[in-house]
Amino acid sequence: MPVDSPSNTCKAPPSRITAVATHWYPACLAAVVAMLLAYASVATALPDDRNQEIHIESDRATREDKTNESIYDGNVTITQGSIEIKADKVTIHGDGDKVSHIICIGKPARYQQQPKPEGGLMVATANTIEYYLDTDIVHLIGDARVDQQGSTLQGERIDYDLNKERVDARGDSNGKQRVRMVIPPGQHKGKD
Repeated sequence: MPVDSPSNTCKAPPSRITAVATHWYPACLAAVVAMLLAYASVATALPDDRNQEIHIESDRATREDKTNESIYDGNVTITQGSIEIKADKVTIHGDGDKVSHIICIGKPARYQQQPKPEGGLMVATANTIEYYLDTDIVHLIGDARVDQQGSTLQGERIDYDLNKERVDARGDSNGKQRVRMVIPPGQHKGKD
């Protein structure tokens, strides 16, 4: 069954489906890369990441032309260079010939990247990770957490506006989960 036909579903248990950027729905794959690189723009991405192939593995893949959605379901792994996303489900929504937003769902969904060659990994986790390409806004929703070089930011929700370079973190509405920030020694000392 060809994977580029309308409303096509590929099911591949127990083996896995592997899609490489040059073979299946390149616009969606480019949008995934844009999401990954934009989210990581808090720090500079490894220069080589942008030049690597994008690989998507999942148990199932569906392309719905009528709704302009691509859905990867079941143990989804997306990699490009040092970037890696793991989720139970990734949905890529289109608007005309452009990708409008990407939603990653998991328990938790996980995004990681090594922003600089000499630095450690930046890891973001949440039950849902949403990226809206038109507004350059990323939402980490449900048990949201970002870890990098010993610093941690946690909350029920973390929103990052890439254009304004602004991060907003919130606890839950009933006060059971508050925003928590951990800054390791040496990163919080003032400069003389």
